[in-house]
Amino acid sequence: MDVNGIEPGWVKAFSSDLAQARDKFLNAARAAGAARVESFDHQLAGPDGERLACDVAFFGNPAARHLIVTISGLHGVEGWAGSACQVAWCHEGQATRLPADVAMLHIHAINPWGMAWDRRQQEDNIDLNRHFVDFAKLPDDHEYSEHVADVMCPDTDPEVRRAADARLAAFLQRAGRRHYGMVLQGGQYHYPDAPSFGGAAPCWSHEVLDRILATHCARAERVVVCDFHTGYGPYGYGIPLWHLSPGRQLDKARLLFGPTLEAPLAGEGAEDEFIQHGHLYGHVMARLPGRDVIAMCFEFGGEVLRPGQRALLERADALMWRDRDPLEQETRDARRRWRQLHVPDRDDWREMVWVRGRQVLRELTARIGQID
Repeated sequence: MDVNGIEPGWVKAFSSDLAQARDKFLNAARAAGAARVESFDHQLAGPDGERLACDVAFFGNPAARHLIVTISGLHGVEGWAGSACQVAWCHEGQATRLPADVAMLHIHAINPWGMAWDRRQQEDNIDLNRHFVDFAKLPDDHEYSEHVADVMCPDTDPEVRRAADARLAAFLQRAGRRHYGMVLQGGQYHYPDAPSFGGAAPCWSHEVLDRILATHCARAERVVVCDFHTGYGPYGYGIPLWHLSPGRQLDKARLLFGPTLEAPLAGEGAEDEFIQHGHLYGHVMARLPGRDVIAMCFEFGGEVLRPGQRALLERADALMWRDRDPLEQETRDARRRWRQLHVPDRDDWREMVWVRGRQVLRELTARIGQID
């Protein structure tokens, strides 16, 4: 609180649970004069029996030539930063400052189950950024099958775990960073309990997203998608991250986001970067043919981890959700710890996210109509 006892904007924008986040988003969107607000109810409930839904708010002229789309919660547990940025944008009157040919679409909690339950994945353990594939022609998992026992390693004996980790380290040394990442992190489609599972058919979030794109995005000439995530990069720092290959759309993204943009597949060291299957960004481009689509993510760095620590935590998370009651106290504690990794419970982090989120949405609004 400030000296007058008033909460600063960066405190008011953040939420402690999905019910609160939904209330803040819907109230802020309506108060800001959204042209259209709608909700897509999820079939499951949250940990306290609460209703789950993805909420959408559209601002500006439906016939605007340029459309900015923000997405929060694709990786559920990461969704709190994007939610806060969407709420803050509404609170600060940005809707009234949209140019006549620019509209804004906020997609809030596209993976509401993951946000509510503190999971990166959705309710079927699907990683939504490995999910948007041709399910009639799934990627080959034969190499993943050779290592999945070590990736999961349910045996809690320290010696057994060390042996499994040593075999994975040997695979990394033998295969190199790029091939190792493509095999174990790029998406797999036959082990539904394991990390990087991409699913076997379109899930609820996939279908809802396609409905939203068809309803709100088909009329725009240019669509810029800013998909908010956390967990990559320095603590609290917002990085525009381009996941696709180099090309004209990357050139446009650089004009939009400036020199802070990172494009791992286009720069120095690109030969070591793995290409993931089924990410959102290529899917949006495919769903909007004939449109000038610039789709990318925006990452806020979370808690800084030691090398190799994340893989161990992902194993623990996968085994916990496979084998434990998600409501027992030990599991609740583990869920809170997992959320803390992605969304640090610190005011300095929240303020950094709030400031950077406001900045990038303001700059996108100003620049989207200026690039060729």
